Amino acid sequence: MGMGFKVHLSQWTRFKIKILAVLSLSVILTPLPFASQGSAAEKTIGVIMTGDIPYYRDVHTAFMARLGREGYADRVEVIMQKPYPDPISLSNAARKLIAVDADIIVAYGAPAALAVFREKTKIPMVYGGVYEPLTPKITAKNTTGISSRISVSSLLRYLRGIAPITNLGVIYSANEEDSVYQTKELLKLSGQYGFKIEEINLKRPQDTKSMLSGKKLDAIFITGSAIANMASSSIVEFSRNQRIPTASLLPDKSYHVIVTLSPSPRDLGEKIAEKVIKVLNNVSPERIKVDSSSDTELIFNLREAKDMGFKIPMNLVTEATKLIQ
Repeated sequence: MGMGFKVHLSQWTRFKIKILAVLSLSVILTPLPFASQGSAAEKTIGVIMTGDIPYYRDVHTAFMARLGREGYADRVEVIMQKPYPDPISLSNAARKLIAVDADIIVAYGAPAALAVFREKTKIPMVYGGVYEPLTPKITAKNTTGISSRISVSSLLRYLRGIAPITNLGVIYSANEEDSVYQTKELLKLSGQYGFKIEEINLKRPQDTKSMLSGKKLDAIFITGSAIANMASSSIVEFSRNQRIPTASLLPDKSYHVIVTLSPSPRDLGEKIAEKVIKVLNNVSPERIKVDSSSDTELIFNLREAKDMGFKIPMNLVTEATKLIQ
């Protein structure tokens, strides 16, 4: 009797082990989407900016706000990198995010996105604010994002509507691909409209005054360079002294640049968040369409223009999304 009982018990035990094994395998093979998981399923989002500038900080604020509204802010860890916008610093920042094995990398600006792309990582990337002509350079299965369709020719039209231009100073950075591309576009337009371009390759914001010293310009065009944006106060000081108008492709938070044309940072941040949420829910980036920013902000600083003796034509003013008076 005793031996028969032992045999019966061992068979029942083996049966239970088989049942548990099947149940365990079914759990492994049926992962829950991120949106339905608890705190144990938290993921890491690495964020890299092209320079620590106000515009990208505003984009990031909108990005985090959207994640919060969708219930994700407390369920992800965000690791922020704000490198100086030169190739080595951007590359090092990208490598740090890859080293911590982030689940997603978010890149603000073309130089940051290109730095991540060149590392050939398999980590999904969602970019924002990349000048649209450069998006083919960052096309890959693990990449999606929001491009910028801001028109260089449109901003030039507004600037030429404020004052006649014979010699245009273009402030750019040779280390920032979008800035270089925009400068090349302006060179083509200068031949079309019959004015000269004075290229000012800015490597450091603190060099701005010395590089502008002695220049005889009719207007200044500030490209989408983060370094140029960091130097906006010095550029505005020069323009005031010379009484020449300024135009920028990145917002001047002090609102002293006369005309600015840029994607809305709020719209950009929210659209990036939408794509990041899809990736968090196991949608492959290659299935997420690359969009362009549709909400554009055109800002005229009427007060600054008046102080410098310029009158902005009413037909241009009516196109503005914001007026500073």
